[in-house]
Amino acid sequence: MKYFKILFFVGMALCVLSCGNDEEQRIAETKRAKKQNDSIIKVISDNWRFDVPAPTQKVAERITSWNEWAQFNTELRQKPAGTAKNAYLQKTKTLVKRADLLKNNIPMFFNKPQVRSRMGVLITKIKSLYTYMSIETIPAKKVIAIIGEITHEMDALQNQLDEIVRISEIPKEQGEEEMLRALDTTRMANPDAMMPKLDQPQDNEPKPWQKPAPTQPQASPAGNGTSIKQKN
Repeated sequence: MKYFKILFFVGMALCVLSCGNDEEQRIAETKRAKKQNDSIIKVISDNWRFDVPAPTQKVAERITSWNEWAQFNTELRQKPAGTAKNAYLQKTKTLVKRADLLKNNIPMFFNKPQVRSRMGVLITKIKSLYTYMSIETIPAKKVIAIIGEITHEMDALQNQLDEIVRISEIPKEQGEEEMLRALDTTRMANPDAMMPKLDQPQDNEPKPWQKPAPTQPQASPAGNGTSIKQKN
């Protein structure tokens, strides 16, 4: 009985020592990951720039009531409040919320499929940034790359808005001329499809359901237009 008690206490002691070692190892790994992330955050902070040009005056005049766009732009241009990982994680989380609201209250003038498609791509990039910042050891290269892609998508979206304004200002006659020019380009690209099929024989014989054309009366042999009655 005494032997079993000794084994029990020895086993408990080993378990306590093992748990203590695991806890120390976990704490050491957490400190190491924090130190590594601190250096990574410094690199990300140096590259946290979204150099998006201001919209043109004509676009700006049409988006004055689009509050979601203004709030997203403001949030995007402000750097995180702090240099810790949690500050950048909170920033990207807020950007995701702001980006999801972009499709609300789009001005009717810009509420077009191409604009909504551009927004979809931008929102996906923002969510990817949040995903990278949520990883325990932040992939700095991927974060820096996605920052550049977000900047590119913002620029492309604003160019799309400017293009919609420009097209709306084209006079109707000129727009029709451009449409005809596009049709001419199509004809030049595929002339065979536009040419009539001349190699097929033409069938000029009257069809059974068509009435034959009336025949013209022949001129009189007398030459004076009067008919000659034959005597019996």
